[in-house]
Amino acid sequence: MVPPAAAQGARRAAVITEEERRRNRMTSNRLSARKSRMKQQQYVDDLTAENERLRRENEAMRASVGDVLQQSRALEQENRVLAAHARQLCAALLLRNSQLRLLGDVSGVPLDVPGVPDHLVQLYGGVHMPVTPLSPSPPPLQLQLPLEIQLMLLQPDVMDAVGMLV
Repeated sequence: MVPPAAAQGARRAAVITEEERRRNRMTSNRLSARKSRMKQQQYVDDLTAENERLRRENEAMRASVGDVLQQSRALEQENRVLAAHARQLCAALLLRNSQLRLLGDVSGVPLDVPGVPDHLVQLYGGVHMPVTPLSPSPPPLQLQLPLEIQLMLLQPDVMDAVGMLV
């Protein structure tokens, strides 16, 4: 049998051990709670930093989209100007070709005038009217030309071409 003093000492040791365990548990809980709060704070800080990074990235993208839209509008405007210029050039080419063909028909001198490719006429909206030769033989010199053809022949470019033929 265990003497009563020894039993009392064992109880104290058990009580101390129980008290130590309770203190150790409280200390461990405090440390665990502190770690949990620190981990939570780190998570919030990370989310805040990510939010700020994404906000700056979003602002940069908005600015970039604005720049691209401005460039797109400028290119569209430039494209409209170039297309209008191309239409003018195509119409002028068609006019000059018809003038040369008419001059060749009127003068009786065969002129090799290349046609304007159909795809250019379709792209730039020129009116492509096929020119049919008046006749294989030269017209008589006393032929009275319509007023519009006479005016066309008096244009400086056509007069230069006539001078080269004679």
